[in-house]
Amino acid sequence: MSDKREERLIAELESLRALKKTSSIFDFESTGEAPDRYMILFRGNGITRDTAADAEIETVDLHKIELRLPYSYPQRSPDIRWTTPILHPNVSFSGFINVKDIGLPWDKDLGLDVLCERLWDVARLAYLNVDQAANYSAKNWFEDECDIELPVDSRPLRDKNAPTGSNVIRYQRKGTNGAKTAESKAGQEVFFIGEDTPTPDMPKPVRRMPVRRPPPNDNDVLYIGDE
Repeated sequence: MSDKREERLIAELESLRALKKTSSIFDFESTGEAPDRYMILFRGNGITRDTAADAEIETVDLHKIELRLPYSYPQRSPDIRWTTPILHPNVSFSGFINVKDIGLPWDKDLGLDVLCERLWDVARLAYLNVDQAANYSAKNWFEDECDIELPVDSRPLRDKNAPTGSNVIRYQRKGTNGAKTAESKAGQEVFFIGEDTPTPDMPKPVRRMPVRRPPPNDNDVLYIGDE
């Protein structure tokens, strides 16, 4: 193992230890002081459904995700596999996730703690992108049948001493003006709207909202959650 790779792996372990101290939701398992494999655990609400056509939606309260850091990490993104049941358009039937499909274009300076925050948003359905679906059964359900309020868990991952009253909506829409962020590096225009963004007087936003089928030729990405 090269010295640089080992230093990075050690730094990632420390970042996840620090994340754990700020969260009642997050935990992880690993071996050694420079691990290249993790089991990530989230204790919070998500949903799943059996493959049968008449299966009902069920709530799950524990998520387990395998992270494997390839030899070329951090130049190459981690391999990610959900090992517990989940219904999400961007998680394949076998549990695999492409980081680009969850709005996180990989960069070698991106840390595992940031990746875990996005994975929690996937787990609680604060983030979903039906235009980059890996699970078409889930895509169809969210477009045509979903009648539950999202996200199914309102807590941010760093929930210890988190500010209250925060309601941040992140979304992507062609032709919309907004405050651009670092996520636009991959050629996507992503806009973050929060309390500090100038907006017209509007009714107080609701933390949860239902998913509705987007109109034709719309490339929306729905992101509901806390910053």
